[in-house]
Amino acid sequence: MTKWIKRKDFEKTFLPLTSKGKQIWVISKVKQLPYEIIEMSLRVADLEFIKYVRICDETISASSENYPNRPKVPITNMNHETAIGVQILYSLSHKYINFFDINSPIKGNGSKMVDAILKDFPKDWQLTVVMDWSNGFWDKMKEKYNELNWI
Repeated sequence: MTKWIKRKDFEKTFLPLTSKGKQIWVISKVKQLPYEIIEMSLRVADLEFIKYVRICDETISASSENYPNRPKVPITNMNHETAIGVQILYSLSHKYINFFDINSPIKGNGSKMVDAILKDFPKDWQLTVVMDWSNGFWDKMKEKYNELNWI
């Protein structure tokens, strides 16, 4: 059974990171979040190179940079020259996450983001990578996390 946390409580949970200069936004229509999504968001936000995290009702986006004209939207698109970021889509009703976008011009940071998301990953959830343009990165991640349920 999923444990839900109300907005005022998860905002308090983010305070230690926001006091360190991290910016974490949860869109206004989200009034509560499941514990699993909060934990994933906290672990990604705690990475030294991540500065911005945006949580929506079906996505988590985290990056070292925001779009200049959209200050609350982390840059996660593949092949960006400088931004290090990840975006996952999630479904609470189907209990899965999809690694939608991931980018790191610095070798090793992609693995760190995946590790942060998959640490203590719920055993009853599933993982997917619908579009794989990684030249082997996701094969390595599937091998590393072979105990998890990949679709």
